[in-house]
Amino acid sequence: MSLNEINTSKTCLINTVKVLLYKENLNLIEKIKFDDDEIFLDPILFSYFNSKKNNKFPKKILNEILQGYFFIKAPPNVTYSLNKNQVAYIPKIGYFKKNQKTPYDSILVKGDFEIVKEIHPTQEKYFTEFYKGHTLNQYPEHNSVWKSHYKEVFNAIDIIKKHIPQFYNELAFANKKIYLHDNPKILNFTSIETLGMLHFYVIGESNLIYFIEELIHQGSHNFFYYLIHDRKDYFKIDVENLLMRDFTKQKWDYRSIYSAFHGLYTVTQRVVYFDKLLVKNVFSGREKHELLGRLTDQFSRFRTGLELLNLEKTYTPKGMKLYNRLDKKCASILKKYAMLTDEFDLSNRDVDFRYDVFYKQNLYEDFQTKDLNNYYKF
Repeated sequence: MSLNEINTSKTCLINTVKVLLYKENLNLIEKIKFDDDEIFLDPILFSYFNSKKNNKFPKKILNEILQGYFFIKAPPNVTYSLNKNQVAYIPKIGYFKKNQKTPYDSILVKGDFEIVKEIHPTQEKYFTEFYKGHTLNQYPEHNSVWKSHYKEVFNAIDIIKKHIPQFYNELAFANKKIYLHDNPKILNFTSIETLGMLHFYVIGESNLIYFIEELIHQGSHNFFYYLIHDRKDYFKIDVENLLMRDFTKQKWDYRSIYSAFHGLYTVTQRVVYFDKLLVKNVFSGREKHELLGRLTDQFSRFRTGLELLNLEKTYTPKGMKLYNRLDKKCASILKKYAMLTDEFDLSNRDVDFRYDVFYKQNLYEDFQTKDLNNYYKF
């Protein structure tokens, strides 16, 4: 897909939000800069309009969400924006406690990205504890841990910008806000309904490589929403509502075909950019050990079922071309690193790669000895 086509997808989404806003509250249109795309790409607007089907939030909350973008500033109203912690996150303004008219904390932005300190109530429904196709807890606890980890996130972004600028451009194109929390049972996620938002759990310390992987992984999900915005251009069938298991006969596979295709894209992205970081020798020591472990983890995430589909019945010519390009590119780079599958033991990996588990099974001292002898030079 060309850059023009991707920009067209973004323009389409912006125009959709403008129409929704126009229908919802015409007066708000007169209070904001109508040609400022940033306003209409705010993830909170996406989550608000996607909550309309449940009528969970009153229309007045829209005024609160947008008040930071108003031409004429007034004392903020946070009546309907309080979350479960009784904190209101108002984009562009700050964070408010109940019955307070001044923010107790400010917006945290560096470059193209914002660290969200408290989740907005319109996004709470997307936090679930999910395991291998089953929802375990629909209303889990999660607490913001931004203070302990935001610097490392920004460091990860700086490394991406310096060493893999092509991906940085994609990351900044499709992603704006990052929320960090403490519940590892809520798997990291993005959603078309919260487009532009990244949600990461964080455990332990020294998470630089983890953040780099998840920025590539989850950030690529958001970019891919733009890339294949018009499903009919790529698929002949209803991939969002058809399950892989019904086509591949793999009973374990709970994914939709659309979700599996997203998986192919995000695995390929990680393989491509991990390779670039390794070739440039960006990391050494434990960080390199972890990066190689995370690259090895991609072998088991590649070709997990899409290759079993009837490609001609599934894809349009454009979709077939994209599928073949991703599959070929990923396979080619993984072949280069094939020796890692015999080198590292990932038998205890569950859904997510955890470096603490990998570290126990793959002694760092053994890796270090080999690395000093240029064994892991690619």
